[in-house]
Amino acid sequence: MNYLETERACRRGDTSAEAIHQRLVATRLMTGLSQKELAANAGIKYTTFRSQEQSGAPSVQLMSYFLSAFSVDFNFILGGDPARLPADVLQEILKHLG
Repeated sequence: MNYLETERACRRGDTSAEAIHQRLVATRLMTGLSQKELAANAGIKYTTFRSQEQSGAPSVQLMSYFLSAFSVDFNFILGGDPARLPADVLQEILKHLG
């Protein structure tokens, strides 16, 4: 996948709730954790996590967890910018986008 294809798959610059939802789902799938496991690991209620993922409105706590545990940057989650993602993380996320 070339640079432009990666940018399109990540929906770079798209800050809509739908785009953020897709990036959150792809990021969760990349972790290999269920929604319940991820919520527990992030220290938030399952229902809260599910609501944040569905609405495309992640909390700072959830984004901080993704950053510290999986090196997934806020800029990717909120705006689709893949520049700060480690190459292996980006490749795994791309498998679940689109």
